[in-house]
Amino acid sequence: MKIAWYVIFSISVIKRLSKGHKMIYNTIIIGGGTSGLMCAYQLAQAKIDFLLLEKMESLGKKLLLTGGARCNVTNNLDVDAFIHSLTIPHKRFLFSSLDDFGPSEVVNFFAENNCPLVLENSLKYFPKSNRSQDVLDVFLNKIPKNHILLNSPINKIYKDGDLFIVECSKKQFKTKNVVLATGSKSYPLTGSSGDGLEFAREFEIDFTDFTPAETHVYSNQVVEELSSLQGSSLNNVVVKIKGTNKKVQGDVLFTHFGLSGPAIMHLSEDIYDFLKDQKVILQIQLGNNSRSTLDDLFKVAGTKNMTILKTLEQCTTNRIANLLLEKFQITNKNINEISKITIARIKEALLSYEITIDRVQDVTKAFVNKGGISTKELHPKTMEVKRIANLYCIGETVDLHGPIGGYNITIALSTAVAAAKDIIKKNLPARIKRK
Repeated sequence: MKIAWYVIFSISVIKRLSKGHKMIYNTIIIGGGTSGLMCAYQLAQAKIDFLLLEKMESLGKKLLLTGGARCNVTNNLDVDAFIHSLTIPHKRFLFSSLDDFGPSEVVNFFAENNCPLVLENSLKYFPKSNRSQDVLDVFLNKIPKNHILLNSPINKIYKDGDLFIVECSKKQFKTKNVVLATGSKSYPLTGSSGDGLEFAREFEIDFTDFTPAETHVYSNQVVEELSSLQGSSLNNVVVKIKGTNKKVQGDVLFTHFGLSGPAIMHLSEDIYDFLKDQKVILQIQLGNNSRSTLDDLFKVAGTKNMTILKTLEQCTTNRIANLLLEKFQITNKNINEISKITIARIKEALLSYEITIDRVQDVTKAFVNKGGISTKELHPKTMEVKRIANLYCIGETVDLHGPIGGYNITIALSTAVAAAKDIIKKNLPARIKRK
């Protein structure tokens, strides 16, 4: 029913424009995802004249999918901890926008809009209803429908004097401000297909192509040698890319195609980069024991005449214990009957089991993308392009991303608020600005 209403209002906008009504907007927002919706919300509240152009038939399609359709909106980290958790080298760029509108402000925003968030596992905030639709409705209920035009892919954007010309398949629009909120290349069926980088290219704005991040990896070794581990997981273990200083600690999941889980997803963007030039081998801890702890466990097992299987089950899961026996061609005999060389090799495997990675999930299927418009091109407090006045870039269009856990939606909301506030400020009467 909501979609039908938006279609009706989109048609009414086209008719109004075709009859020669006002053709110059204060702001045109391109993209109806999380960041575009938040920017539109802010401008609507300030009664700024704007038009939101979305190329799909409905708004917030990707937002509805996040968190298994539950939508992990934000987390409970303070600004410094939030920024520290990011892996991007230019993460301090976000300090200004997050300091103004960070996780705590996100929680308050949704509470004030009758969509309370609840904390899970002391970190992630989800809507109390567990419905991503309720998050989307916060925006749909407050953005005037006649300020939205659906099914409107943009063909070109260019500058004509002090105005921008936005050409789409239905009409040509003029506007004082343009906000690029086009997203990345993650899940293009939702409308997120990297259009913003093409617009950036036309304006000669520096950017990095989108590549996969926060996603699964494929390994023939897992498929062929470790099939017995499919569906099993390791909790809070260290995973390192061999020969590098890249390592994380977290959960690992063995799948029918390779590896997944938070630790793998967190490393996936680095794995992708290294695979361009070299073979990638992951060194995975098969339990939570240090080398000294393993030495003590094996020593005690020897004094108690324990079997090797029972000893291994104290160090890792039953499935992995049996797999190690098979790998080292050991029968389940007393640990004292096994050579010291074999015991040393078993310990090494427990501490750093090596798995070769063949490829990373495609950029279009990754939960998050690395890359986008360079932050060096933007003012951190406003998200405005430094060389092109009144052109703003927000959300996943920009080279800003974080791990799964509410980071990316928070970044989208925060950068959208920064841009909207600057646009609103520019529209204040001069004497109010001076105050």
